[in-house]
Amino acid sequence: MSNKISKERKTIYYIGMGLSAIGFILFISTFFTTFTGSAFDDIGFEPGMPSSFMTAPLGMIFMIVGGFLMNLGAKGAAGSGLLLDPEKARDDLKPYSSAAGGMINDAIDNMDIVKDKKKNEETKSTQVIKIKCRACGELNEEDAKFCKSCGERM
Repeated sequence: MSNKISKERKTIYYIGMGLSAIGFILFISTFFTTFTGSAFDDIGFEPGMPSSFMTAPLGMIFMIVGGFLMNLGAKGAAGSGLLLDPEKARDDLKPYSSAAGGMINDAIDNMDIVKDKKKNEETKSTQVIKIKCRACGELNEEDAKFCKSCGERM
């Protein structure tokens, strides 16, 4: 599977963003109309709730639906928990996990300690030292305490 996010998910994300923005505007407009007096009639205050106060709950609903759609678009159906499929969730979240891993690897590669270690590994020879057993003549690792062939103390 590709590390790219599909066009459908991007579209859902942007629709959710638009609904959230419209909801925020509707919610905030309630306060502006209340304080500027446009929520009241020219004749005076009408009994009951002014119609501008209905935009606040409507704005909240738009923001909640928009937030849900943004989450769904960003993480996919399984990644956001809408579908309970761990394999599909891994696929849906793959662009994010690979991006995070890539950023961590980039940061680690830029550290001086890691650069020095890589440099030393490149210049270090791959020569291996072996020790010959006195009893049987078998070649053993340098740090061996006993022979791997006869078991004699090195």
